[in-house]
Amino acid sequence: MAVIDIPSIDNLGEQEETLGTADDIREEVVLDIMQQEIVGSMVKIEFETSLGLCTGHYLSTELGHEEINLEAASFERLRQLFPACNGAFVHPGNRDWVEVSLAEVTGGLPEYKIYTRLVTGGIV
Repeated sequence: MAVIDIPSIDNLGEQEETLGTADDIREEVVLDIMQQEIVGSMVKIEFETSLGLCTGHYLSTELGHEEINLEAASFERLRQLFPACNGAFVHPGNRDWVEVSLAEVTGGLPEYKIYTRLVTGGIV
């Protein structure tokens, strides 16, 4: 186990300017929480497949399972992987996953973990 030496408040000096203070860290955490997805917000996501990143966006709703509007190249990637693909949705049980919708279901639906999520704003 490594020991990390944390200087006392009296000995911060120049380190305070480069590392910041505990108040700075608390402020960053609060700002991150404010970026949460709310009903009516537009959300841009990326998820990675074996053929590359897929990008799309959706409008957040109360019901969940929102349809993802995929970019054309992303939809083509999914069609190459799953010829019966007819779209993608936010997973109804876990919003960190994308569920690929198939016209012909032979078992479970393919799922991908969301790689990045960016809340870009609300409806006007």
